[in-house]
Amino acid sequence: MRLRTGVPLISELDALKAGEEYRDHLDFNRKFLSKHGPAMKKYGRHWGMDPFKLWSRRWEYPFAAGRVIDFCRHRFGESPIKILDAGSGVTYFPYYICDKIQRAQLICCDYDTSYQQMFDEINAAEPQPPRVTFLQAMLQKLPIEDESLDAICCISVLEHTDNYGEIVDEFCRVLRPGGAFVLTFDLSLDGRFTLPKKTAGELLEKLKTKFNPPDDVNLTSELDRMHDPGVLTTDHIRRTEPNLLPWSTPVKIVKSFQDLLKGYGWTGGFRSRTVFCLDVRKPVR
Repeated sequence: MRLRTGVPLISELDALKAGEEYRDHLDFNRKFLSKHGPAMKKYGRHWGMDPFKLWSRRWEYPFAAGRVIDFCRHRFGESPIKILDAGSGVTYFPYYICDKIQRAQLICCDYDTSYQQMFDEINAAEPQPPRVTFLQAMLQKLPIEDESLDAICCISVLEHTDNYGEIVDEFCRVLRPGGAFVLTFDLSLDGRFTLPKKTAGELLEKLKTKFNPPDDVNLTSELDRMHDPGVLTTDHIRRTEPNLLPWSTPVKIVKSFQDLLKGYGWTGGFRSRTVFCLDVRKPVR
């Protein structure tokens, strides 16, 4: 099932969840957590252990995996396919890609130095030599050679960073011509938090100066759909599956007072959001 570029609909998520591809992700993730839970304990306390217990990841991970796997299967030759998971955290995702694509080599990049030990422990229990490695670095300044990567995934990261333009430039630098860039990011439906529609539009325009969007998709039109009826949103999840929202009671209280001090009023720590997913290609010279 090829998931659509842009803002997902609730009905599209329901269709995905009914299919074998989604169950494959669930199954792989469940086994991964069962095997590596002790190594991920610290990460789980901070970000949550299970990525499928977060409202948007149930769509984002299958979207990103589908795009990367499809791209890799059309790369001919015998050499390794080098992929960057930018702002990776510690999840099943890079290991899932390696399981599906035997030539894949994944670099998981994040700023948190504590992730190195977690990856070391996970890799020690995985088949050797490991095809997933960890790189501690800022996305704005990657210690990676020019045009040395075949693909980049960046899943709900840019809305948590500054200088989106610098990061896009850096991704373009390290990708080979023809390389794939798969990106997802949160969209603020009320425009009060990240990413508001105007900033998201500027990000999409920046992408179009460096990469080729899909021929059959108008990214601006897709962005305009963010308020359409039936769109997957945190508002819908709050009504139907509130346990899938990332804001637990302690976090909501802290966020509420932070928002109050910043002049946003009393928000209850809630963020009204949807998510945008796309993939682009670096032009071939």
